[in-house]
Amino acid sequence: MRQPIRWLMLLIVSCFFGMLVGSAAQAADAPQPASSAPSSILGVNLAGGFTAQPQDTRAVSAETVTLSAKAQRSALEAATSLIGSRKYVWWESTDGGTTYTKVGTNSSTYTFTAPTVTQSTALKFQVQYDYSGLGTYADYWSRISTVTVEPNRIPTTGISGSVADSVLYNQQVTLAMANLTPSDATDDVKWTSSDPSLATVDQYGVVTATAASTDTSGMAHDHGKVTITATSNGYSASTDIVVGSIQDIQVVEGTPATFTLEGLPAGVQVTNWYRVKDGQATALNVTANSYTVPKPTYADDDGTSYYATVSYTLNGETKTVTSNAARLTVTPGGSLNLTAVPNFNFGRVSVAELSRGVDLKTTAEAASGDAYDGNNTHTLSVSDQRTVGNDWQLTVSLAPLSTMGGPAIGNAQLELADSTGQIKQTVNANRAAVGIQTQAGQQSRQFDLTPTTLHLDANPLASVGTYHSTLTWTLALVPAS
Repeated sequence: MRQPIRWLMLLIVSCFFGMLVGSAAQAADAPQPASSAPSSILGVNLAGGFTAQPQDTRAVSAETVTLSAKAQRSALEAATSLIGSRKYVWWESTDGGTTYTKVGTNSSTYTFTAPTVTQSTALKFQVQYDYSGLGTYADYWSRISTVTVEPNRIPTTGISGSVADSVLYNQQVTLAMANLTPSDATDDVKWTSSDPSLATVDQYGVVTATAASTDTSGMAHDHGKVTITATSNGYSASTDIVVGSIQDIQVVEGTPATFTLEGLPAGVQVTNWYRVKDGQATALNVTANSYTVPKPTYADDDGTSYYATVSYTLNGETKTVTSNAARLTVTPGGSLNLTAVPNFNFGRVSVAELSRGVDLKTTAEAASGDAYDGNNTHTLSVSDQRTVGNDWQLTVSLAPLSTMGGPAIGNAQLELADSTGQIKQTVNANRAAVGIQTQAGQQSRQFDLTPTTLHLDANPLASVGTYHSTLTWTLALVPAS
């Protein structure tokens, strides 16, 4: 039994040794090509790499210099290599990039004292995010940055700022950068965030967005705009960053509102969109990268919120994460008003004509007295400034004509007509409402009712006097079908 046991022990040792060799074989010295950029979505690192690269900078002879970099592991590596780890390794070249020496490990920053120089001297640095453990995960390499050491201070006289990413998903990291004037200025840059609860910025310009809240009301402070400011020698420059995968929208009712998940990485898919009203979430059964509320109303959509779920595959298993929720604000789109109604004056007629019946045309003579609240130009006008809503309908009724001390004329007919022929309607003097115009959609209308006539049947009992009547105009919405 001893011989088989001995072979078994040798086999185990041989396999373990081979695995160690496979892991260590990828180790290399700088310089190396910069690795591909990482990707992440809603706090999930889909691909590893450097989220903040070491930057070119200027320093003064014999002063302390600190460089910074930041990298991330992929979610797949973290899930499948539980005993693996990474560390930062800093490499420096003092001969223009020909040869590099390892100068620092185990820290995302490297601090050194600049050499004493009598002329501009360039030092080059590269960072390795070194993997160790079982498996074959590659090391990540940063860009090569240059530190130029000057013999004396060169003060900053101007500054401008930029960021690597102007839109950040929650928990995403980016780098803010300052461009100094003159380009060889050696003054330090200090960084500040207008809202550290939304996005922080460290002393090296590394910006980190806050995590998405579980609050789906759209009121959580996990999305919006933050301003990152760089200051050097009293000069400042600011750059705005939008945090959050979905942003609040404000529209006038009737205007489409589109919520969009911008820049989803490859392999990430939207599984659904949700609408939240009064605390209740409703699945919208939409898997596109955006969702549009086609015709929002103030009554039904103001104060609602929207969010999405997205999925990705990790080591053969589907994972789902949720975006932040964003709020929809809908402002009323204007009003519907009856802005002008006409007075009618049909002139003078004899008692004999009234007794036989007569048709009268409008006159240019103005109606007067407290009873008249219309206009004397025969104008009928509806103003519709809404952007959403039902159709509208205009009706009118006519009371019997009456005079002081005489009998009323109840058989009168007002033949309403406009100058374009769009209105042609008989209104009897019996107070019954008659529809004269129905308008589909939201549209203002104006009519000239000068062609209107008044028909009077034979009235043998008519007496001398001024006959008048009241027109009652009603503007109303047509009920939805």
